[in-house]
Amino acid sequence: MSDRIIDLKKQLRELKAGEKMAAFAGFVLHLGDPVGDKDGVLKIADFIRPDGSGYLTLTFQLDMGPDPAEHNAVGAAFQKLFTFASRADHVMGKARFGKGFDYMLCMDQGVSEGDAWYIAEADIYYTGLRGRVRELVGQDVLPGLAAILPVTFEDPNWWERG
Repeated sequence: MSDRIIDLKKQLRELKAGEKMAAFAGFVLHLGDPVGDKDGVLKIADFIRPDGSGYLTLTFQLDMGPDPAEHNAVGAAFQKLFTFASRADHVMGKARFGKGFDYMLCMDQGVSEGDAWYIAEADIYYTGLRGRVRELVGQDVLPGLAAILPVTFEDPNWWERG
């Protein structure tokens, strides 16, 4: 066994730095009383395989205060998405996230960086993604997320690739 310590958060940040950013969108997470609304940013990255299949990686990031009630409310809101992902079959997923939905995985990174940021991530896999990213995000993914989470999204800002 090695005495080397592995920094998993550092490795995750390095992996995320290599993602192909497609867009980002501001959002408001509606948490109700007593917490109220929280602003956040959604990063949308895509990976398209040679056969045209692929996935969208959706990374939600919220600036968190020190209030434990706020932390609990944000975690409870995202638990709805994680529950959906764990139960979504092709029929449920297609109804929420569009044609070609294959499956969905979620990861809750929780509060990190000294309790400054809450980060949650969802990967949505599609049997056919090539040439459909903007269409899926605008017509299916953001409305599908808004049907699961108490969230309102701004229009995406698309990253122009060279």
